[in-house]
Amino acid sequence: MNLMLMTDTFDRFTLEDAVIKTFAAFSIDGLYDSTFFDGENGPEGRQSFDSYTPWGLLRHNCTEIIKGRHTPVFMKYVLHGCKEDFGDMPEYADIKALLMIIRYDPNGLTVTTGTSMNSFSLDRSIDDLWDNAVKELLKKKNVAFEEL
Repeated sequence: MNLMLMTDTFDRFTLEDAVIKTFAAFSIDGLYDSTFFDGENGPEGRQSFDSYTPWGLLRHNCTEIIKGRHTPVFMKYVLHGCKEDFGDMPEYADIKALLMIIRYDPNGLTVTTGTSMNSFSLDRSIDDLWDNAVKELLKKKNVAFEEL
């Protein structure tokens, strides 16, 4: 969680959805609203993201919600990987989203990967490539993990 909340490691990912439970439940819809910037360009590199907000714009807000003496009761973040950031990822137009779901509860932290495609396919090679890309990212950042 420290890597996600205190560093820029995931800043180019986009946030689809977040739920943070402390003394109250906070829910964040990550749909990006370009009208907020009122004619400005918005965040740098915006054109390469999907329709959700870059995590880098929301990270500080989420960190502020959980600051304090008490550990959150529950957190869940649904992030989309930026296809351009993963060199081994084929340039398939069929890829709708590269998903990483990060869930924290009193039992621990779970990271689940998945893909969303624009059309049905029995081919799971994209899933394997995305799983491996996330594992490599975690290894590179010295995050210990166990595959289930």
